[in-house]
Amino acid sequence: AVLGLGDTNLLLDRQSTTAKDCNQAAQTLDSALNFLGAERVCQRGEANDAVGLEEAVEPWTEQLWAPLSEAVDAVGASAAPPSSSAAPEVKFLFGSQTGNAAEICKEMAAEAPAKGFPNVHCNAMNEVDVKDVLKPGAVVVYVVSSTGDGDAPDNCDSFFTKLKRVAKKEAGVCGAGVQYAVLGLGDQNYSAFMAVPRSFTAAMEKAGAKAFYPRGEADETLGLYEYCEKWQDGLWEPLRTASERAPALAKDPTGGVAKDPTDVVAPATPAPAANEAEVTATVAATVATTVTSADLVGVPALPACRAAVTWLTDAPTLARYPWGTESSSPPSGADQFTHEEPYLAKVAKSELMTDPKSDRRVLHVEFDTRGARGLDFEPGDSLGVLPQNDPALVDALAARLGLDPNAVFELGWAEGQAPSGPSSAPPLRHVRCPASVGAALTHAVDVTAPPRKSLLRVLAEACTDAGERRDLLTLCSRGGRDEYKVRCGDERPTLLDLLESHPSCAPGWAELLDALQPLQPRMYSVTSAPEAHGGVPAVAFSVVRFSTPRGATRSGVATNWLDGRASDPTFRVPLYVKKSLHFAPPTDVSHPVIMIGPGTGVAPFRGFLERRRAMIAAADAKAGPAWLFFGCRRRDEDYLYRGDLESFAADGTLTELVTAFSRESGATKTYVQHRIAERAAEVAAIAAAPEARVYVCGDGANMAKDVHGALVDALAAHVDGMDEKRASDTLMAMTKEGRYVRDIWS
Repeated sequence: AVLGLGDTNLLLDRQSTTAKDCNQAAQTLDSALNFLGAERVCQRGEANDAVGLEEAVEPWTEQLWAPLSEAVDAVGASAAPPSSSAAPEVKFLFGSQTGNAAEICKEMAAEAPAKGFPNVHCNAMNEVDVKDVLKPGAVVVYVVSSTGDGDAPDNCDSFFTKLKRVAKKEAGVCGAGVQYAVLGLGDQNYSAFMAVPRSFTAAMEKAGAKAFYPRGEADETLGLYEYCEKWQDGLWEPLRTASERAPALAKDPTGGVAKDPTDVVAPATPAPAANEAEVTATVAATVATTVTSADLVGVPALPACRAAVTWLTDAPTLARYPWGTESSSPPSGADQFTHEEPYLAKVAKSELMTDPKSDRRVLHVEFDTRGARGLDFEPGDSLGVLPQNDPALVDALAARLGLDPNAVFELGWAEGQAPSGPSSAPPLRHVRCPASVGAALTHAVDVTAPPRKSLLRVLAEACTDAGERRDLLTLCSRGGRDEYKVRCGDERPTLLDLLESHPSCAPGWAELLDALQPLQPRMYSVTSAPEAHGGVPAVAFSVVRFSTPRGATRSGVATNWLDGRASDPTFRVPLYVKKSLHFAPPTDVSHPVIMIGPGTGVAPFRGFLERRRAMIAAADAKAGPAWLFFGCRRRDEDYLYRGDLESFAADGTLTELVTAFSRESGATKTYVQHRIAERAAEVAAIAAAPEARVYVCGDGANMAKDVHGALVDALAAHVDGMDEKRASDTLMAMTKEGRYVRDIWS
C-alpha cells in the first residue's frame, strides 16, 4: 500500500492544484512495485498539504485496515516467529545525561519484540563490554546525547573512551562484521551540537563496523521526541535486514554487508500507519480487555524490568550515602574528583544577593575545598553538585508504597536481562547497594521531575483499576500527546502526586527503580577565578520555586536543598569540577571581548573579569576592549554582583558596562538584546575584529535566540559588504573557531 504526501505550493507551476500533480514519487513507487509482482492491498492514496493532508489521509487510512489485516493474517499463517534463543541478539545501548536518550532507547527496546526481534538487551553503555559490542555478527543501536561542551554522558564515558582506543589500535579489524545505527540527541543552541553522536559514527567506522541505517540527529529546539518517533518507525526494516545478515557475518566478518554511506543524517520521514496500529493492538490486548485500540493510539510497549530485588534481613555493611570523601584525594588514586568519586565539601559562605522582599532568591555560595587535591578550577568551569531529595517527600513516598524506609535490599540482573559478554557491572549503577529504601529514594532516583512516558507505562501496568490504567496509558500514548503536555509537562507532577491520584497503582520496587531516572548532578558555573579568592570555588544560583498553571507549588531539588542546609555546620556537599573545553576567557588581554549575561548568566563573567584584572596587572601589552551586557529586573532588587561589576568598570578591567533593567522602564520592558541593538555599530565593530570573542550565558529558551538575532542584525547593518545571511555565516564560523561561545540552558 502506498500513501503519497505532496504540496502543490512547492511546484514551479503554481497552476497545478491537485494531489495527483504533487505525488509523482508515490506514483512511480506504486508502479514499480506492481511491475515487480507485488500485490496491492488497497489503491494508492494521494494527499496535498496545500489543502490539508488530513482531507485525504484520514479516509485512506480508514479503508486500509480491513485489507491490511487480511494480508497480515495470510503472512502470519505461513511464517512462525523465531524463538528468542535462536534469533540474533540486538543490543540497544544508551548514553544519557538528562534521561532523554535512556527513555527513547528503552522505548525502542520494549517495542522490538512486537516488531519481530525477540532477543533484545537494553543497557547503559558503561554496563557492557566494548569487546562484546565489537564481536562479529553483533547488531547494535546506539542512542546517545551530547553535553554542552561535546563531552560524552556520564553513563557512557568509559565505554566511549575504550571504543575510541580499541578502534585506533585495531583500525578496520576490531569491528569487522558488526552492524550498527546511531540516533543522536542534541540542542543546536550549543556549539558542540551532535559532537558525541558523530564521534560514535566515526569510531565505529574506524573500527571497521558498518552502519545499517543512517544516523539520526534529533534537535531539541525542533522537537526531540517527534523526530525520534519517525526515526524509530523507519528503523525496523533496516534492522530486520541487519539481523538476517548477522549469522553470516559472525562466521565471515568481511562478507555480505553493503557499503552504505554512513555520514548521512536520516530524514524525518512520515511514520507508516500500520506500525502504530500494530503496537497499539498488541499493547491493548495485554493490558485489559476493556481497553481497545480505538481508546488509545500509539501506546508504547511495556519495557522489560532489568533488575531483580533481594531483600536482606541480616545487617550488611551498607553503601555510603551521600557517597564521596573528605580525604584530600579520590580513594581510587585518580587525579580528579568526579561524579563517581565526589568531594564532600563544607559551605564556607552563603550570601543572599537579591532584595529579601523580592520573589526571586539568588544565592552566592562558596565551598571550603582547602587541602583537597583534584578540584583545580578555572573561570568557565562548572561545579557538579550531587543533590538530595526532600526528606519529608521521601517518607511520604515510602509510606505510599508500603515500604519500610529502613528495609535493606540488593539488586541483581533480572532473568535474561544481564548483558552478554564478560562484563560484571551491576544493574542500575546509580543505586549503590546494599541500600535502604530511604537512602535510594533520597540519593539515587529522581522523584520530582516531570514523569517520562516509560514511567507512566510501568505505573499503568501496576494499576488494578481499569479507569486509572486507561488514564495513565492515555498519557503515555502518542494519541495523548497534548494531554501529556498539559498534565505532565506543564503541571510537573511528582511521583507521589501520580501515586496519590491513582490509588490502585502498586508498582513493584524493582520495576519502580528501573523506571525512575537517576538523580542527576546539577551543574553551576564557577563565579570566581582561583587567583582572586585563594582557590575557593563559588557559584550563584536562583532558588527555584514556582506555581504551575493549575496552582500547584513546585520546588527545585538542588537549590532548595542547598538553601535550606547551607547554614548547618555539619552539612557536606558532594561536588566535583567539570572542566570547560570552550567556554573560557581569552588568553590574551589584547583580544576584544563581548560578554552577555543577564540574571545568573553573569556568574561566570565575574570569574572571567577577575582573571582579566590579574592578566592586565601582569601584562605589558595594551588591553583590548571588554564589554559586558547585564540585565535584571531592577537595580535595587536583583543587580547581581553589582559592587564587583562597577569596580571592574571603574578600574578599566571593563571598558563598557551596559545594563538593562526590565522593570524600570515603564510599560516597555528593556532586555540585553535591546541594549545590543542600541549600541549596534560599536558591537559590530568589536565582534568583526579578527581576534574578537563573544560569550553568551543564560536562558537558552528565549534570551539566547534574541541575542543571536541582535548580533546578526548589528553585523548586517554595520559591517561593509555584509547582509543577514553573511552575518549568520560569520557567527557560525566564529562558533567553529571557538570565538562565539554560548553556555545556555533551557
